[in-house]
Amino acid sequence: MLVSHRYKFIYTKTRKTAGSSVESYFEAFCMPEGEWTQRHFREEYVSDAGIIGFRGKAANAGDSYWWNHMPAQMIRRRLGEHIWSPYFKFCVIRNPFEKAISAFYYWKRRQFRKRRRRKSQQGEWTDQDPQLFENWLERGRGPMDRNLFCIKGQFALDDVIRHEILAADMQGICERLGLPWDPERLPTFKAGLRPPEATARRLYTPRSRQLVRKAYRFELRYFGYKFPEEESSPG
Repeated sequence: MLVSHRYKFIYTKTRKTAGSSVESYFEAFCMPEGEWTQRHFREEYVSDAGIIGFRGKAANAGDSYWWNHMPAQMIRRRLGEHIWSPYFKFCVIRNPFEKAISAFYYWKRRQFRKRRRRKSQQGEWTDQDPQLFENWLERGRGPMDRNLFCIKGQFALDDVIRHEILAADMQGICERLGLPWDPERLPTFKAGLRPPEATARRLYTPRSRQLVRKAYRFELRYFGYKFPEEESSPG
């Protein structure tokens, strides 16, 4: 999560949405001029210029008062209404059907690491993946982060960046906040974990589609997402 007192914005960090990359881009505006250097992981940072939540392994968050995936309600309570209400608030969202795939291959890579498999095998597609994916969803392992942009069941932010049109939406947010937009400065953390064969059409079974529709019914309805093959445009 980010808070910029210099530019009066708040960013809540969602899961499996390129959230770390987007956070890294905007965190420069939460620090004094000339202090920022790009890095994947970052310790909790607080200054008169803004706040950067701890970004790293959850187990290492320790006693951080601010951390990456903080619920929106907690951020509002800790900042106070005098900051939360006037500041511009945004996050990144993604089609839940694609978000679940991304989370699944992140989980799969971690399982391979635990078994000490070769790095080249971590992202490989296998014919067993559709059933494994379905079983993974059945166990409720899909990333649920509605509380990062909702408070008491209601959308609580001012705008979103859609993962499907990430650069265009980031440029729009920058223009709204009066920030420079430089696409070359946007990193690609955690890219390449999902094999190219793992399309929604090949991976989803009828049961796994049903599981995602049930788990993400709010996101599908509120943001207008559909199963990827049914979409005519990313917007």
